Amino acid sequence: MTTMLGALRRKVMTPPLDDVLFSTRGFHTHDGAARDLLEMSGRQFVIGFGFAMESADTAESVTRLETLDRQFHGFAYEGAAMALALRDALRPGPRGRRTEDFLRTGRGAAHIYMAYLGIGFTLGRLPRMFWGRALPDVSQLPDHPTLSWFIWDGYGFHQAFFDPAKWIDKQYVSTSYPWQVSYVNRAIDHGIGRALWFYNGAHVESVAASISRFPAARHADLWSGAGLAASYAGGVGAEDLKLLHQAAGPHGPEVSLGAVLAIKARVLADVITPHTETASATLCGMSAVDAAEITNRVVIDLPPDGAVPAYEVFRDRIRRHFQ
Repeated sequence: MTTMLGALRRKVMTPPLDDVLFSTRGFHTHDGAARDLLEMSGRQFVIGFGFAMESADTAESVTRLETLDRQFHGFAYEGAAMALALRDALRPGPRGRRTEDFLRTGRGAAHIYMAYLGIGFTLGRLPRMFWGRALPDVSQLPDHPTLSWFIWDGYGFHQAFFDPAKWIDKQYVSTSYPWQVSYVNRAIDHGIGRALWFYNGAHVESVAASISRFPAARHADLWSGAGLAASYAGGVGAEDLKLLHQAAGPHGPEVSLGAVLAIKARVLADVITPHTETASATLCGMSAVDAAEITNRVVIDLPPDGAVPAYEVFRDRIRRHFQ
Protein backbone atom coordinates (compact mmCIF):
# COMPACT_ATOMS: atom_id res chain seq x y z
CA MET A 1 0.00 0.00 0.00
CA THR A 2 1.33 3.43 -0.93
CA THR A 3 2.53 5.50 2.00
CA MET A 4 2.98 9.24 2.39
CA LEU A 5 6.75 8.70 2.13
CA GLY A 6 6.25 6.74 -1.09
CA ALA A 7 4.08 9.48 -2.56
CA LEU A 8 6.76 12.02 -1.65
CA ARG A 9 9.49 9.91 -3.28
CA ARG A 10 7.45 9.69 -6.45
CA LYS A 11 6.75 13.42 -6.53
CA VAL A 12 10.38 14.39 -5.96
CA MET A 13 12.15 11.75 -8.06
CA THR A 14 9.87 10.97 -11.01
CA PRO A 15 10.50 13.04 -14.14
CA PRO A 16 7.49 14.65 -15.86
CA LEU A 17 5.91 12.69 -18.70
CA ASP A 18 6.66 15.57 -21.06
CA ASP A 19 10.38 14.94 -20.54
CA VAL A 20 10.30 12.10 -23.08
CA LEU A 21 8.37 13.90 -25.81
CA PHE A 22 10.13 14.45 -29.13
CA SER A 23 9.37 18.16 -28.92
CA THR A 24 11.06 18.36 -25.52
CA ARG A 25 14.11 16.40 -26.59
CA GLY A 26 14.43 18.06 -30.00
CA PHE A 27 14.09 14.75 -31.85
CA HIS A 28 13.11 14.49 -35.50
CA THR A 29 9.60 13.52 -36.59
CA HIS A 30 9.19 11.93 -40.02
CA ASP A 31 6.03 9.98 -39.33
CA GLY A 32 3.43 10.96 -36.73
CA ALA A 33 2.38 7.39 -35.96
CA ALA A 34 5.99 6.31 -35.35
CA ARG A 35 6.56 9.32 -33.10
CA ASP A 36 3.42 8.57 -31.10
CA LEU A 37 4.44 4.95 -30.60
CA LEU A 38 7.97 5.81 -29.49
CA GLU A 39 6.71 8.55 -27.19
CA MET A 40 4.27 6.09 -25.63
CA SER A 41 7.21 3.78 -24.92
CA GLY A 42 8.92 6.61 -23.08
CA ARG A 43 5.78 7.50 -21.14
CA GLN A 44 5.36 3.89 -20.01
CA PHE A 45 8.96 3.94 -18.81
CA VAL A 46 8.25 7.01 -16.68
CA ILE A 47 5.02 5.51 -15.32
CA GLY A 48 6.84 2.31 -14.37
CA PHE A 49 9.53 4.39 -12.68
CA GLY A 50 6.88 6.22 -10.65
CA PHE A 51 5.16 3.01 -9.59
CA ALA A 52 8.40 1.50 -8.27
CA MET A 53 9.49 4.74 -6.63
CA GLU A 54 6.18 4.98 -4.78
CA SER A 55 5.43 1.33 -3.92
CA ALA A 56 6.12 0.01 -0.45
CA ASP A 57 7.66 -3.24 -1.77
CA THR A 58 8.50 -4.99 -5.01
CA ALA A 59 5.34 -7.12 -4.95
CA GLU A 60 3.24 -3.97 -5.01
CA SER A 61 5.36 -2.62 -7.87
CA VAL A 62 4.69 -5.73 -9.96
CA THR A 63 0.96 -5.66 -9.22
CA ARG A 64 0.73 -2.10 -10.46
CA LEU A 65 2.99 -2.65 -13.48
CA GLU A 66 0.80 -5.51 -14.65
CA THR A 67 -2.17 -3.12 -14.98
CA LEU A 68 -0.47 -1.27 -17.85
CA ASP A 69 -0.86 -1.95 -21.58
CA ARG A 70 0.84 -5.30 -22.09
CA GLN A 71 2.72 -4.44 -25.28
CA PHE A 72 4.59 -1.72 -23.34
CA HIS A 73 5.34 -3.81 -20.25
CA GLY A 74 9.03 -4.05 -21.09
CA PHE A 75 9.44 -0.28 -20.99
CA ALA A 76 7.50 -0.03 -17.72
CA TYR A 77 9.64 -2.73 -16.10
CA GLU A 78 12.73 -0.97 -17.42
CA GLY A 79 11.65 2.23 -15.67
CA ALA A 80 10.80 0.32 -12.50
CA ALA A 81 14.26 -1.26 -12.40
CA MET A 82 15.82 2.19 -12.71
CA ALA A 83 13.78 3.45 -9.76
CA LEU A 84 14.64 0.47 -7.56
CA ALA A 85 18.34 0.75 -8.38
CA LEU A 86 18.19 4.42 -7.40
CA ARG A 87 16.48 3.54 -4.13
CA ASP A 88 19.10 0.87 -3.41
CA ALA A 89 21.99 3.22 -4.18
CA LEU A 90 20.68 6.16 -2.15
CA ARG A 91 19.52 4.14 0.86
CA PRO A 92 21.36 5.22 4.04
CA GLY A 93 23.69 2.56 5.39
CA PRO A 94 24.23 -0.74 3.56
CA ARG A 95 23.10 -0.91 -0.04
CA GLY A 96 19.48 -1.95 -0.50
CA ARG A 97 18.42 -5.21 -2.16
CA ARG A 98 15.16 -4.16 -3.81
CA THR A 99 16.53 -4.68 -7.32
CA GLU A 100 17.49 -8.29 -6.66
CA ASP A 101 14.12 -8.95 -5.00
CA PHE A 102 12.35 -7.47 -8.01
CA LEU A 103 14.26 -9.45 -10.62
CA ARG A 104 14.91 -12.79 -8.95
CA THR A 105 11.59 -14.47 -9.79
CA GLY A 106 8.22 -13.98 -11.46
CA ARG A 107 7.41 -11.15 -13.83
CA GLY A 108 10.49 -9.18 -12.85
CA ALA A 109 12.75 -12.07 -13.87
CA ALA A 110 10.87 -12.35 -17.16
CA HIS A 111 11.89 -8.77 -17.97
CA ILE A 112 15.54 -9.17 -16.96
CA TYR A 113 16.86 -7.89 -20.32
CA MET A 114 14.89 -4.65 -20.11
CA ALA A 115 15.61 -4.30 -16.40
CA TYR A 116 19.35 -4.30 -17.01
CA LEU A 117 18.84 -1.43 -19.46
CA GLY A 118 16.91 0.45 -16.79
CA ILE A 119 19.70 -0.03 -14.27
CA GLY A 120 22.00 1.59 -16.83
CA PHE A 121 19.74 4.65 -16.76
CA THR A 122 20.47 4.86 -13.03
CA LEU A 123 24.19 5.30 -13.69
CA GLY A 124 23.34 8.27 -15.88
CA ARG A 125 21.61 9.97 -12.94
CA LEU A 126 24.14 9.27 -10.17
CA PRO A 127 27.61 10.59 -9.34
CA ARG A 128 30.17 7.89 -10.08
CA MET A 129 30.91 7.40 -6.40
CA PHE A 130 27.42 5.81 -6.16
CA TRP A 131 27.67 3.55 -9.20
CA GLY A 132 28.83 0.52 -7.23
CA ARG A 133 25.83 0.84 -4.94
CA ALA A 134 23.44 0.98 -7.89
CA LEU A 135 24.66 -2.26 -9.47
CA PRO A 136 22.88 -5.44 -8.35
CA ASP A 137 24.56 -8.69 -7.39
CA VAL A 138 24.11 -10.39 -10.77
CA SER A 139 24.93 -13.79 -9.28
CA GLN A 140 21.53 -13.57 -7.58
CA LEU A 141 19.65 -12.83 -10.81
CA PRO A 142 18.28 -15.11 -13.55
CA ASP A 143 20.02 -15.79 -16.86
CA HIS A 144 23.74 -15.68 -17.52
CA PRO A 145 25.67 -13.05 -15.50
CA THR A 146 27.49 -11.82 -18.62
CA LEU A 147 24.20 -10.31 -19.81
CA SER A 148 24.68 -7.61 -17.18
CA TRP A 149 26.65 -5.81 -19.93
CA PHE A 150 23.20 -4.61 -20.95
CA ILE A 151 23.57 -2.14 -18.08
CA TRP A 152 26.15 -0.23 -20.14
CA ASP A 153 23.85 -0.40 -23.14
CA GLY A 154 21.19 1.28 -20.99
CA TYR A 155 23.68 3.90 -19.84
CA GLY A 156 24.62 4.70 -23.44
CA PHE A 157 20.97 5.05 -24.43
CA HIS A 158 20.33 7.37 -21.48
CA GLN A 159 23.26 9.63 -22.31
CA ALA A 160 22.40 9.90 -26.00
CA PHE A 161 18.66 10.28 -25.40
CA PHE A 162 19.00 13.11 -22.89
CA ASP A 163 22.11 14.80 -24.30
CA PRO A 164 22.18 14.13 -28.06
CA ALA A 165 24.24 17.24 -28.76
CA LYS A 166 27.16 15.70 -26.89
CA TRP A 167 26.76 11.98 -27.47
CA ILE A 168 25.32 11.96 -31.01
CA ASP A 169 26.29 15.23 -32.68
CA LYS A 170 29.77 15.46 -31.09
CA GLN A 171 30.16 11.65 -30.86
CA TYR A 172 31.58 11.88 -27.35
CA VAL A 173 33.67 9.00 -25.97
CA SER A 174 34.85 8.81 -22.37
CA THR A 175 38.06 7.07 -21.30
CA SER A 176 37.52 7.27 -17.54
CA TYR A 177 35.19 4.40 -16.72
CA PRO A 178 36.23 2.31 -13.71
CA TRP A 179 35.95 -1.02 -15.57
CA GLN A 180 37.12 -2.44 -18.92
CA VAL A 181 37.15 0.89 -20.73
CA SER A 182 37.51 -0.37 -24.30
CA TYR A 183 34.56 -2.77 -24.14
CA VAL A 184 32.49 -0.50 -21.90
CA ASN A 185 32.55 2.03 -24.72
CA ARG A 186 31.47 -0.62 -27.20
CA ALA A 187 28.51 -1.57 -25.00
CA ILE A 188 27.68 2.12 -24.63
CA ASP A 189 27.60 2.33 -28.43
CA HIS A 190 24.95 -0.40 -28.48
CA GLY A 191 22.79 1.96 -26.44
CA ILE A 192 23.64 4.98 -28.56
CA GLY A 193 22.56 2.99 -31.61
CA ARG A 194 19.21 2.36 -29.94
CA ALA A 195 18.89 6.05 -29.13
CA LEU A 196 19.50 6.92 -32.79
CA TRP A 197 16.28 5.07 -33.64
CA PHE A 198 14.35 7.43 -31.36
CA TYR A 199 16.40 10.53 -32.21
CA ASN A 200 15.63 10.05 -35.90
CA GLY A 201 11.97 9.17 -35.38
CA ALA A 202 12.35 5.60 -36.74
CA HIS A 203 13.30 7.02 -40.15
CA VAL A 204 15.69 4.51 -41.67
CA GLU A 205 17.57 6.85 -44.02
CA SER A 206 18.18 9.31 -41.19
CA VAL A 207 19.39 6.56 -38.85
CA ALA A 208 21.82 5.38 -41.53
CA ALA A 209 23.04 8.94 -42.11
CA SER A 210 23.58 9.44 -38.37
CA ILE A 211 25.63 6.26 -38.08
CA SER A 212 27.71 7.19 -41.13
CA ARG A 213 28.88 10.33 -39.35
CA PHE A 214 30.50 8.30 -36.57
CA PRO A 215 34.01 6.83 -37.00
CA ALA A 216 33.86 3.60 -39.01
CA ALA A 217 35.18 1.55 -36.08
CA ARG A 218 31.95 2.31 -34.19
CA HIS A 219 29.50 1.46 -36.98
CA ALA A 220 29.00 -2.23 -36.17
CA ASP A 221 27.98 -1.63 -32.56
CA LEU A 222 25.73 1.28 -33.51
CA TRP A 223 23.97 -0.82 -36.16
CA SER A 224 23.29 -3.61 -33.67
CA GLY A 225 21.69 -1.07 -31.33
CA ALA A 226 19.55 0.30 -34.14
CA GLY A 227 18.45 -3.23 -35.02
CA LEU A 228 17.45 -3.89 -31.43
CA ALA A 229 15.40 -0.69 -31.18
CA ALA A 230 13.74 -1.23 -34.55
CA SER A 231 12.73 -4.75 -33.50
CA TYR A 232 11.64 -4.01 -29.94
CA ALA A 233 10.22 -0.46 -29.99
CA GLY A 234 9.16 -0.62 -33.64
CA GLY A 235 7.43 2.20 -35.45
CA VAL A 236 7.93 0.82 -38.97
CA GLY A 237 6.73 -2.06 -41.14
CA ALA A 238 8.44 -4.87 -43.00
CA GLU A 239 9.56 -2.73 -45.94
CA ASP A 240 11.42 -0.28 -43.72
CA LEU A 241 12.95 -3.14 -41.74
CA LYS A 242 14.26 -4.55 -45.03
CA LEU A 243 15.62 -1.13 -45.90
CA LEU A 244 17.33 -0.94 -42.49
CA HIS A 245 19.10 -4.24 -43.12
CA GLN A 246 20.13 -3.16 -46.61
CA ALA A 247 21.34 0.25 -45.40
CA ALA A 248 23.66 -1.45 -42.91
CA GLY A 249 25.55 -3.03 -45.82
CA PRO A 250 28.32 -5.25 -44.41
CA HIS A 251 26.86 -4.69 -40.93
CA GLY A 252 23.62 -6.45 -41.80
CA PRO A 253 24.51 -9.32 -39.41
CA GLU A 254 24.78 -6.73 -36.63
CA VAL A 255 21.23 -5.58 -37.32
CA SER A 256 20.08 -9.21 -37.12
CA LEU A 257 22.04 -9.65 -33.90
CA GLY A 258 20.24 -6.68 -32.37
CA ALA A 259 16.93 -8.08 -33.58
CA VAL A 260 17.60 -11.43 -31.91
CA LEU A 261 18.29 -9.75 -28.57
CA ALA A 262 15.11 -7.67 -28.83
CA ILE A 263 13.06 -10.72 -29.78
CA LYS A 264 14.55 -12.76 -26.94
CA ALA A 265 13.49 -10.04 -24.49
CA ARG A 266 9.90 -10.18 -25.74
CA VAL A 267 9.70 -13.98 -25.93
CA LEU A 268 11.14 -14.38 -22.43
CA ALA A 269 8.56 -11.92 -21.07
CA ASP A 270 5.74 -13.50 -23.14
CA VAL A 271 4.97 -10.12 -24.71
CA ILE A 272 5.19 -11.06 -28.39
CA THR A 273 3.44 -8.55 -30.63
CA PRO A 274 2.68 -8.70 -34.37
CA HIS A 275 5.68 -6.40 -34.86
CA THR A 276 7.91 -8.90 -33.04
CA GLU A 277 7.02 -11.57 -35.60
CA THR A 278 7.45 -9.12 -38.48
CA ALA A 279 10.89 -8.09 -37.28
CA SER A 280 11.93 -11.68 -36.72
CA ALA A 281 10.79 -12.81 -40.16
CA THR A 282 12.34 -9.80 -41.89
CA LEU A 283 15.65 -9.44 -40.04
CA CYS A 284 16.24 -13.03 -38.93
CA GLY A 285 14.35 -15.12 -41.47
CA MET A 286 12.58 -17.18 -38.81
CA SER A 287 9.83 -17.05 -36.20
CA ALA A 288 10.25 -15.13 -32.99
CA VAL A 289 10.44 -18.31 -30.91
CA ASP A 290 13.17 -19.71 -33.17
CA ALA A 291 15.14 -16.46 -33.06
CA ALA A 292 14.97 -16.40 -29.27
CA GLU A 293 16.12 -20.02 -29.16
CA ILE A 294 19.44 -18.97 -30.74
CA THR A 295 20.35 -17.20 -27.50
CA ASN A 296 19.58 -20.30 -25.46
CA ARG A 297 22.06 -22.32 -27.51
CA VAL A 298 24.92 -19.83 -27.69
CA VAL A 299 24.93 -18.94 -24.00
CA ILE A 300 26.00 -22.50 -23.11
CA ASP A 301 29.65 -22.95 -22.08
CA LEU A 302 30.66 -19.34 -22.44
CA PRO A 303 34.32 -18.83 -21.49
CA PRO A 304 35.34 -16.72 -18.51
CA ASP A 305 35.98 -13.05 -19.16
CA GLY A 306 39.38 -12.43 -20.66
CA ALA A 307 40.75 -9.98 -23.20
CA VAL A 308 37.39 -10.46 -24.92
CA PRO A 309 34.45 -10.41 -22.47
CA ALA A 310 32.22 -13.46 -22.47
CA TYR A 311 29.36 -11.15 -23.48
CA GLU A 312 31.09 -10.39 -26.78
CA VAL A 313 31.63 -14.12 -27.36
CA PHE A 314 27.88 -14.53 -26.79
CA ARG A 315 27.13 -11.78 -29.29
CA ASP A 316 29.60 -13.13 -31.84
CA ARG A 317 27.98 -16.57 -31.71
CA ILE A 318 24.64 -14.98 -32.57
CA ARG A 319 26.23 -12.85 -35.29
CA ARG A 320 27.69 -15.93 -36.96
CA HIS A 321 24.18 -17.24 -37.64
CA PHE A 322 23.70 -14.36 -40.08
CA GLN A 323 27.09 -14.03 -41.75
